[in-house]
Amino acid sequence: MGEKNLTRRTFVVGGAALVAGIGVGAVAKPCAAQANVLRPPGAVSEADFMALCIKCSRCISACPTDVLKPLGMEDGVLQARTPTLSYLAGSCMFCDECRIVCPTGAVGAVDPFAPETGRIGGAILHEDRCLAFLQSGSCGVCVDACPYEALSFDEGRKPVVDQEKCNGCGECVRVCPANVLTSFSGGEVRGIEVVTDKTLSEMGGQR
Repeated sequence: MGEKNLTRRTFVVGGAALVAGIGVGAVAKPCAAQANVLRPPGAVSEADFMALCIKCSRCISACPTDVLKPLGMEDGVLQARTPTLSYLAGSCMFCDECRIVCPTGAVGAVDPFAPETGRIGGAILHEDRCLAFLQSGSCGVCVDACPYEALSFDEGRKPVVDQEKCNGCGECVRVCPANVLTSFSGGEVRGIEVVTDKTLSEMGGQR
């Protein structure tokens, strides 16, 4: 009698665990698809990336400019420890090291001069922080620094981003002096920022 009860209980517990596992999987994929973070250059779609990434941190360790960082728990349990990019101290050189060391194929090849094949994201300007907007003609560091000629000046000598050339390398963010020369609440956001294509789409393309 005891053995039968134990068997029945094991079956019930096992079944519940299976259902719970299926439930987590069903929730995880939509959540992954909705995640909105900058991934390494050449990363597959967000849903596929979350399915493939094993959070091994090899890409983070291999990054020569130290721009790849692990997401924290505050970014969500599913995304925690997956790689994202931060340009506060460096930019992406498209060196291909992250693809080379990735053991699962979550990161593929990308041509930095052909952003349409898989860029990191696109740069947007914050007019309330960009020095060139706050005082016309006072700055143009990002335009001079862009290695892909994705930034230029308009008639009023304000920076303009060409999204067809921008690949999200982050060099413009790295060199932006806004946080050095001006005090802002909020801290780390500079006069220019690289955002995901999802964000760009939601913003209507931006300048």
